[in-house]
Amino acid sequence: MLLFAASVPTARHHRDQRIHHRIDVNLSDRAITRSDHTVLIRDIDTVFRGEKIRGRMVQPEGPAAPLPPGVQRYPRPGEMVVSPALHKLLAAPGNGLLRERLGHPIVGEIGDAGLLDPGEYVFYLVANHMAADAGQTRRLDHFGKAYAKKPLSPELVLLCIAGIVVLLLPVGAFIAAAVRFGGERRDRRLAALRLVGANRGTTATIAAGEVALSTLAGIALGAILFITGRQFAGTVQIEGLGVFTEDLTPQPLLAALVVVAVLTLSLGITQLSMHKVAVEPLGVVRKSGSTSRRLWWRIALPLLGLILLRISVRSPADLHGTSGVALVVIGMLSLLVGVTAVLPWAVERLTRLFAGFGPLPWQLALRGLQLNGDSATRSVNGIAVAVAGAVALQTLLTGLSQNPVDSTARGAHGPSASTRVAIARLDDGGTPGAKYAPVLATTPGVQRAIEFKEVSVSPLNGGFPQAVLIADCAHLRLLAQLPSCSDGDAFLTAPPSTDTMPDMTTWAAGMKLRMDMYGPRWTVPDITATVRATPAYPAAVSSERTLLATPRAAGHTAIAHAVSTVGLTYATGFKDVQDHIRTAAARLDPAFSVDFPGKSQGDPALDGVRRALLAGVTAVLVLIAASMLLGALEHVRERARVLSVLVAFGTPRRTLATSVLLQSVLPVGLGLLVAESIGTALGSTLLDLAGRPVTHNWSTLVAIAGIGAAASLGAALLTLPALWRSTRPQGLRHE
Repeated sequence: MLLFAASVPTARHHRDQRIHHRIDVNLSDRAITRSDHTVLIRDIDTVFRGEKIRGRMVQPEGPAAPLPPGVQRYPRPGEMVVSPALHKLLAAPGNGLLRERLGHPIVGEIGDAGLLDPGEYVFYLVANHMAADAGQTRRLDHFGKAYAKKPLSPELVLLCIAGIVVLLLPVGAFIAAAVRFGGERRDRRLAALRLVGANRGTTATIAAGEVALSTLAGIALGAILFITGRQFAGTVQIEGLGVFTEDLTPQPLLAALVVVAVLTLSLGITQLSMHKVAVEPLGVVRKSGSTSRRLWWRIALPLLGLILLRISVRSPADLHGTSGVALVVIGMLSLLVGVTAVLPWAVERLTRLFAGFGPLPWQLALRGLQLNGDSATRSVNGIAVAVAGAVALQTLLTGLSQNPVDSTARGAHGPSASTRVAIARLDDGGTPGAKYAPVLATTPGVQRAIEFKEVSVSPLNGGFPQAVLIADCAHLRLLAQLPSCSDGDAFLTAPPSTDTMPDMTTWAAGMKLRMDMYGPRWTVPDITATVRATPAYPAAVSSERTLLATPRAAGHTAIAHAVSTVGLTYATGFKDVQDHIRTAAARLDPAFSVDFPGKSQGDPALDGVRRALLAGVTAVLVLIAASMLLGALEHVRERARVLSVLVAFGTPRRTLATSVLLQSVLPVGLGLLVAESIGTALGSTLLDLAGRPVTHNWSTLVAIAGIGAAASLGAALLTLPALWRSTRPQGLRHE
């Protein structure tokens, strides 16, 4: 796990390089003229059942046209090359809609250099009818662009800091617990050495040597497992995130730091654990007493963490400074380590409160926790810290993903809950007589299709882009409530009264505007009336006013620069209705783009960080579950003789099994309760630092706790076979 973490900078660097190498936009000021070294390209992205598919339509203009990364040669017109993941998706049963949408011959696959990860869906379709002057088509003479590094936003910096602490701290807790596996047998060996003349210094040195050798062996085994596992990295995806084999290359400095940190932690924990043990020639005495654990300093740790977090960041810019980051990290560590400090006290209070009551398995479990509470809480600390960190991350992610201005909220003029509006656009260069609505209207699930032309205009000195919709009176009546209409009229839609966003548009008869970004000038016609949009209008809840114009009012120039658009009203209850619409549009023209305005697009950077962190949390929870299994097996093995004696005296195995399960479940339940409390407090504090309102997704938080409980219960159940073996009569033998 730590070697994987040491590979993250390399993986990110390789991913950034692949992103830069396949940039297909002319970001320079120079105009590119047609030559044998140019290619036309156009975005034809699509979505299938929630999965994004990156598509490009390309047309080489000469034999030396540049090739996209990962593509060996351009196929013939009408053919396409796809990524291996998309090839499998197209061949999978039940994906006939996608095969119909991308129904072009596949003549090759895209190499790793053209993909962000092995699971990315990408295709390149070669065409021979692309026009260089079309609005969405661009000409390139090379692929790739080197970007200067831009700092992350303070919110994402905070999220990354939280992710690193949350992912690595449970690993440290696991190492601290694993170092103490077999501690009782080690102490008995050291007592035997004291009997033959070794002094305390010698036994301490021998204990340190044993731990150092076993730690080095574990590091070597971990390195072998990492090297072996990275060969299969391309076949694994967590939260939609994957890496190539070469991406998992640890940075040498970080790998050396991993070795040093693990050794130092192992030796330190061993020396601390021996302070409570007196290893004498005639046996081992464990220091204990009737004094209860004190709560004040255990509560002081999380309180200190909250105070540090409160004073660490006074402005978002502090997150880019070393001192601000250090205080945030220390504060988070104090809060999460507070879980491991509070949990032993909670277990002790539980055993004291309920001791002497309940059935026999319950009594045995509580007595086992009284005698071995430290070992029980050590095995639970890892899962508790992981859950606390996951809860904090989820709370932070929920708050950051909330858009302060929810533009998707529907007012009184929006569609009903059972219907939605889609917008299909095609930049066909103003092709006369093109009729797309009748075909799209026959799509399963579509209730109505309204066709019109759409052109974007903006003030001459730059400013907010404004939309003009052009159609005849019959179609305009479907978009708005018109008092009367004749060719030459123009209408202005009024924003809904429930919308509180300011209107940035400026409309005045005779006003000079510019079409598109560099297009010709256009004069606003006389506005006949201000009207209300109908629910079928694609932007019915928009805060901006839109001009609805008849062809005569808009003029021939505006129609020539307009994009063919079809507004669709569809039933949400129809299965795969959005994919049916996309497929129908792609059959008309692969360059058709379909948008669903009611669906929030989210922040791509935040989405990428979110997927990476959730993937890491999933991996950590799996690791901690495995560590709990090892701890439980070690605990059963150390108590094998006691269990055998109990069975020999007539204790039913069912009673012992129930007590062992209870002994594992009770600390886990307390640990999850403490973890949820501290994790929620940490997430709320981090949101406050980011200046966001605190929002909790309680269903997800409960689900995280459920995953932690399921992992713990599964580890406890897997110890039952070892328990059956330990209760045989052979377990009474002792040397």
